[in-house]
Amino acid sequence: MSTILPTIESPHDLQGLSPDELENLAAEMRQALCQVAASRTAHFASNLGVVELCLALHRVFDFSKDRLIWDTGHQIYPHKLITGRYNRFDTIRTRGGLMGFPNPSESPYDLFMTGHAGCSVSAALGLASGDSLQGHDDRHSVAVIGDGALPSGIVFEALNNAGFLKKRLIIILNDNRMSICPRVGALAEYLDVVRTNPWYRGLRDKAGNLIKGVPMVGESMERMLV
Repeated sequence: MSTILPTIESPHDLQGLSPDELENLAAEMRQALCQVAASRTAHFASNLGVVELCLALHRVFDFSKDRLIWDTGHQIYPHKLITGRYNRFDTIRTRGGLMGFPNPSESPYDLFMTGHAGCSVSAALGLASGDSLQGHDDRHSVAVIGDGALPSGIVFEALNNAGFLKKRLIIILNDNRMSICPRVGALAEYLDVVRTNPWYRGLRDKAGNLIKGVPMVGESMERMLV
């Protein structure tokens, strides 16, 4: 029985939760995901894998003004659970119910109706550029993209442009080695080499020890290090 999740009406409600409560909330969110997946076709593994990441993002940033773009969008379920749609979550991917992807008509926290892989970086950069032009230099623009979508041509174009524009853009690589089809190409091979590099593994361990000290979300974030 969920006890915390039904009380989360917006991401602002996360701010008062203790570390133990956040951990319990993550478990309740996974239970809700399992219940949906048991009754219909749904994107399952990708959503289970970003629960802590989703909570950490909504704890650190204020996406009522900051910007969050989930690449492809099929891992949007945890985000929907904590952005005011828990009471309708059992309707997801049903006629007249919630979409299985971001939908701006459902929530102001969904900025684009994404679906195609690789669009998040350019979309987030566009939002950051627009905010800068309007004088909103205090806003952050965050793109979450997987290693399967990263080699897309549109991503390289966006990265090239981002390096030139130097806007307030954060790109989070969800390097989980999972995609619809096997990853191929030089970038995929390079990421595999990086993961097994002793220098990187030592740096990762040191970073993990530092991250674990972050209040509330440190231990969950440390477990996500690849």
